[in-house]
Amino acid sequence: MIATNSNYNANTTPFYSNTTNRSRTTNNKSIKNLTWIDGKGWEGVVYSYTLTSNDEKNGWKYVGCTTKENIRIQCWNKENNERYGGQKITDARKKYGLSAFKYTVIERLHDPDIDKLQERLEEREGFYIKEYDSVAHGFNSSEKGTGNKGIKLSEEQKRKSVEARMEKDSYHHSQATKDKISKANQGKVQSVETRQKISEKLKGQKRTEEQRKAESDRLKGKEPKAATEGAKRWVKENGGGYWKGKKLPEETRAKIAAIQKARGVKVRAIYQDGTTEEFETQNDAAKKFGILAGSVSYSVDHGNYVKKANARFEAI
Repeated sequence: MIATNSNYNANTTPFYSNTTNRSRTTNNKSIKNLTWIDGKGWEGVVYSYTLTSNDEKNGWKYVGCTTKENIRIQCWNKENNERYGGQKITDARKKYGLSAFKYTVIERLHDPDIDKLQERLEEREGFYIKEYDSVAHGFNSSEKGTGNKGIKLSEEQKRKSVEARMEKDSYHHSQATKDKISKANQGKVQSVETRQKISEKLKGQKRTEEQRKAESDRLKGKEPKAATEGAKRWVKENGGGYWKGKKLPEETRAKIAAIQKARGVKVRAIYQDGTTEEFETQNDAAKKFGILAGSVSYSVDHGNYVKKANARFEAI
């Protein structure tokens, strides 16, 4: 049996009889800080924090669920914990203070399968959020409970979310966060499958003018020395480019042939003063201005001016 108290203060540590906090292995995953009840299985709770204040929001609730009740309560009780659940409950904690909320266990669930228990908890969490109307008159951010799981935001909602984050200066990672991400990713190499998925996803996508301008602004005054030095080291260590000694796929060979054919087409340079000059090939034009043939090709396709040439190019 389990001794429960469904109505106690947030600063009270729950007490259980005949229970054990264990680290077990289920579905090949190590699970820590969970409570196992013999004869019942893993334990989880659906809980609420109810605001006890003197204003119009008195009685408003935040409904949540967890399989780690003690840990969840500890997170709540940390004064310096800037984020707890969604933005609404986070703002409410800061405004009213932790002591203004009353903790209640709404329902305890058990299941020997931790994954099934989590599904049941989230289902009951959603039920009680609707029951208490804690989205419109409470501190839950969505009827789905746990984060925005299962909710597809409209383009308007996404836009407002981005604008709100930018206003709060939280749109970009702090330098400390960037350093952590960089350190965590050091030495990691994406699998061939992952690279293929990224490639397939990006095919056919074109960057907007705003994206191109943002990238241009970021790179102004910067030299791509890191990439250049990395390429030099690779060539030195491996004795040539990546494709040296390898057979190119037919699709790649066809693309290269198409590019080479395009660069053999006559092009016309149109200068900003309105004068023009013709070239037998894109390569000839590139040599004239000391630029890459790809820059000429891109200008032909997109009609943009090439700064170094002070001109744009078109196919004849």
